[in-house]
Amino acid sequence: MVEEQNYKVKVYVTHGYFEYEVSEMASALEHGELIMKKGVYRRSRKDGGVEFHKVVKVKIEGEGLASEYPDTFKRT
Repeated sequence: MVEEQNYKVKVYVTHGYFEYEVSEMASALEHGELIMKKGVYRRSRKDGGVEFHKVVKVKIEGEGLASEYPDTFKRT
């Protein structure tokens, strides 16, 4: 049995974060870039309504995302 790798997309808003999973790394990265580019997260609710939230940041979690060129953050 082959276990499918999922990538978690976390969309941070001012009061917390929303998360969902996609099955491909390329899709996860594309989602993250598009959400950040638009600056808005559109969320469909179970009752059929739609919410729009201003995005603070997006994180992608899953295997194979490490970089050959790790950076460091410096506070100014």
